[in-house]
Amino acid sequence: MHFDARGAVSNLRVVPQAEQSSAPAGGDVELRVRAVGLNFRDVLNVLGVYPGDPGPPGSDCAADVVRCGAGAPHLCVGGAVLGHGLAALASVAVSDSRLMAAID
Repeated sequence: MHFDARGAVSNLRVVPQAEQSSAPAGGDVELRVRAVGLNFRDVLNVLGVYPGDPGPPGSDCAADVVRCGAGAPHLCVGGAVLGHGLAALASVAVSDSRLMAAID
């Protein structure tokens, strides 16, 4: 999901997502997002009434690990995880592995 301007939920639109060309660095993991939780911060963000810049919408997610950086020993490729994904309102997201927990 992407929005060009804040101010209305109708500004959200689906756009193709660029493929991740480089492997995750350090303790990062690349995720295939299966579910994302939207909260009131995300609503305020899209409407343009959140104080400051909250960044892209979407944070809490459930996902499958696609690739792991070297510093993510507690997660494995193909494993199911949940936690905080950066800009997780997408098909693919990247997160710090310390913010993700294995669930299988």
